Amino acid sequence: MFSLSQFYRLNRRVVIWALFFGALWMLRDFFGLVFLTFVLAFVVAPGAEFLQRRLRLPYRASLVAVYGLLVVALVSFVRFVTPQVAGEAKELIDNLGAVEERIVDAKRVLVDGYPQLGGALKEYARSALDDETTARIDRTLAEERVTLGVPASADFDAPAAPETPLGRYHAIEDHLLLGALVSKQFARVRTEVPALIKALYKATATMLLALLFSFLVLVDLARLRAQIRDLGESRLKDFYEEAAQPVVSFTNLVGRAIQAQALIACANTLLTVFGMLLLGLPSISMLALVVFVCSFVPVLGVFLSTTPMVLVALNAGGLGLSFGVIGMILVIHVIEAYFLNPLIYSQHLRLNPVLTLLILYIGYHAFGVWGLLLGVPVARYVIHDVLGVPTAGEARPAAAEGV
Repeated sequence: MFSLSQFYRLNRRVVIWALFFGALWMLRDFFGLVFLTFVLAFVVAPGAEFLQRRLRLPYRASLVAVYGLLVVALVSFVRFVTPQVAGEAKELIDNLGAVEERIVDAKRVLVDGYPQLGGALKEYARSALDDETTARIDRTLAEERVTLGVPASADFDAPAAPETPLGRYHAIEDHLLLGALVSKQFARVRTEVPALIKALYKATATMLLALLFSFLVLVDLARLRAQIRDLGESRLKDFYEEAAQPVVSFTNLVGRAIQAQALIACANTLLTVFGMLLLGLPSISMLALVVFVCSFVPVLGVFLSTTPMVLVALNAGGLGLSFGVIGMILVIHVIEAYFLNPLIYSQHLRLNPVLTLLILYIGYHAFGVWGLLLGVPVARYVIHDVLGVPTAGEARPAAAEGV
């Protein structure tokens, strides 16, 4: 006869963790609020303790002071930085026509130097368009070929001087392909704008609630800790003893990872702003915000933030400034990879960069943005704490050395 109590005794650990992850799954819509509340509490708590220790303030007074500074910083950002970023973004969108001309000129320079790239670039552009758009471009090109007097037997992949009929034909083809690609991306943006606006409103509300909840949690932290410890004497004793320590270890790991990544993001943004000032790049406020946000994505963030900088550089100064931006990004990436990461990030998450990229790729495809944000800490916890695999630079256990 089946006995529920006997089944629980035999499978206690499995049942507890199944219930735990089941509860997390049911509360998945609140992950954003819980995560932001946790991050704010983890970041603010050391600041409050610092003020309490240095200025001899009561704990709650130091907490109010830190949150007051945080609110002032947020209001100042919305009041002064947001309009400037919005203006620079609008200016970049308005100048997309000039960017298109610059891209065509850059492509012509590359093809003149490396003729074998011409066909590959055209094939790539055509592969990104649908069949209907490609057919319409081909019909337009056929009409232009007749108008320009280019014979059908001409080698259309061969380079040609801009003033020749074949050169003008190449310029028209470049403009048609690039214009179609830009129109396709604009159509995508137009369809996603309503969802983006809705997401911004939701993110703002979530941020305000996280500020409130994190403040309430920290104000009453001592009593909350005592009440959680009391679970060890209640009917939830088994659950508390099984899950409390792993959950605390994991949250501490995630908190340290967020703190480390925030320091790296600040340093990366400052270095990038300094480099953009040296190069004379416009739209610095918008690009600095993009760099700061993308810096919270390990390894991939540098690639995500490079594209808008290269486009702005291409529009402002041509191909030379674009290569200057790429060189600056490479230098900053070397500083980040060989100096900042070993000093800050790798002290907490010692994972191979190739493994990190693989984790981010799988995490993004499986869980979206959450996979990018939490994939590396989760993988680090599973590999090291659950599976017991030593991390880089860590000594192997004595028992394992004799195996």
